Amino acid sequence: MNSRLAEQISYLLLRHEYVVVPQLGGFIREKLPASYDRSKHLAYPPSAELHFNAEMTHSDGLLEERYALLLGLSLRRARLILEGEVSQLRHQLIQKGTYHLSGIGELQLSREGHLSFTPDSAALATSASAYGYAPLSLPALPQATSSRQALSSEQDSRYISLRLPKRALGYAAAVVIAILALLPWGNKVETEQHYQAGFTPSVEVARQLFGEEKKVSDASTEATAKDEQGNLHWSTEQDGRYYIIIATERTEERIQTYVEQARTTLPEASLTALRSPHGRTIRLALTSFDSSAEAYAYLNELVKEHPAHRSAWVFHNN
Repeated sequence: MNSRLAEQISYLLLRHEYVVVPQLGGFIREKLPASYDRSKHLAYPPSAELHFNAEMTHSDGLLEERYALLLGLSLRRARLILEGEVSQLRHQLIQKGTYHLSGIGELQLSREGHLSFTPDSAALATSASAYGYAPLSLPALPQATSSRQALSSEQDSRYISLRLPKRALGYAAAVVIAILALLPWGNKVETEQHYQAGFTPSVEVARQLFGEEKKVSDASTEATAKDEQGNLHWSTEQDGRYYIIIATERTEERIQTYVEQARTTLPEASLTALRSPHGRTIRLALTSFDSSAEAYAYLNELVKEHPAHRSAWVFHNN
């Protein structure tokens, strides 16, 4: 029963970042951080978005273990039952072109044989209520007038009142006394010519100074060029390309942490930060391609060579 398959996929997505359905693909739960709407004075809890990767066909064992525990069977028999349900799903998908997984979304099969996915707006795995969260009202606090402010407003406007602690006055008096003690009292006046030679720089000293200034300037120019070379490219354009996404956040500060990690593992990657035109979501991409086939081929090689990026997915920027 494919309704059972959809229920178990939702169950596992609530506990894992992605779930692989053997011979079909992987469902990825992309985390979105909490946000605050200043116009409505509402704080929204963390949420998520569902994506589908047709290239993730290797089994991760989560569904087999879940079926074995649910049905009380061995892993081998549970795997056979799971393969049968997936086969039924694929058969209906080929016949009708679409298949709806309750509580997850709809799969579409094109004439060219490409699978696409449209998540449900109220999918269980992305609903904040499934985690016990709800939007919180945080209205702006009224500016209360303290009793001291009310008292000061009643004072005569012709005078300026300063409230200084007694200890601060003592410190100020001590500083004034110290300055007066260090002043050169008396008639001991030195001529300007007596000290003139000691402060006149020689030509060699001037050359040394100019040489050091040039070195510092060269070093600063080199550092600036290095920073410009390592800058992150930002984009809001919907160019229709397929991007390899490795992180999703709502603030630039948190995106920078993923940028530093990516430059450690993939120093030659051309990183791009995509700002969503419909919200404050920022997606960090390693690279982009013109076609989905090229993007998925790169994603497979990336997961094999760098297991730390196994949760990466393909995003169509349109």
